[in-house]
Amino acid sequence: MMRDSVEMFALFKDVVRSDERIRTMTLEGSRVNPAVTPDAWQDYDLTFLVTDVGSFTRSDEWLARFGDIVLMQKPEAMELFPPDFPTGWFSYLMLFSDGVKIDLTLIPCEDWGEYFASDSLIRVLYDKDGICPSLPEPTDERFWLQKPPSAHVRDCANEFYFACTYAARGLLRDELLFANWTFEQILRIELLRMLEYVAGTRNGFPLNTGKHDKWLPRFLTADEQAGLLATYRLDSVDATWNALRSAMDLFERAMVETCDSLGYDRPDDGSKTSVYIDALEGLQ
Repeated sequence: MMRDSVEMFALFKDVVRSDERIRTMTLEGSRVNPAVTPDAWQDYDLTFLVTDVGSFTRSDEWLARFGDIVLMQKPEAMELFPPDFPTGWFSYLMLFSDGVKIDLTLIPCEDWGEYFASDSLIRVLYDKDGICPSLPEPTDERFWLQKPPSAHVRDCANEFYFACTYAARGLLRDELLFANWTFEQILRIELLRMLEYVAGTRNGFPLNTGKHDKWLPRFLTADEQAGLLATYRLDSVDATWNALRSAMDLFERAMVETCDSLGYDRPDDGSKTSVYIDALEGLQ
């Protein structure tokens, strides 16, 4: 059975109380985000402000107090992937045999100011020394989608349609992996961005579409949702051609509505790109 939150927070409190090196404990992420509906799969995103990070990182044995670890990642100890945190901070991403996931970060006490300025989703759980500032209620508003200036809409369209031509060239050469890389790494990013814009024009800015647009479908019509999902089938050249055409159609309609709603000039890249791709196909 997965340990429940009452049991887990009691465990965290015991760990902090019993270790003089840990001076402050905070909770972050979805468990303090008022926009997130709690569920059984939420992580525990914890931060310990400690007197000596190195005394913890010399051995992983102390982590056994949290439970039976199935898999662990230590981003700051990896070579292939460069760490995101400032020098001296150290994190553990831990999966436990009962299904619990804990993301634990160790930060030197002297970095408390930088830490509390880095995020708006922080709740202090334990503060032995009274160093924590008075924090406002946690909010994710800084991540919300803002009304785009006309230049952003124009640049999004330009980037999207250029990527369409790269994907088309890959498909014409039967280079499916290249075409799909272009689709996922460039084209899809701009497609989702334009869908965010149209969602904002309909529902008002700022708009919360969630991390990695997980809530974006809520703001789209049924036809748009179906059209978007159709672009994820990329398992053959023919399927990717269909996805490309669907993406171009979906993007164009969203762009037109966005520009009309915001009073912006419509970029005419779409029709030109269609003609250009047709010309490329004619060379076969």
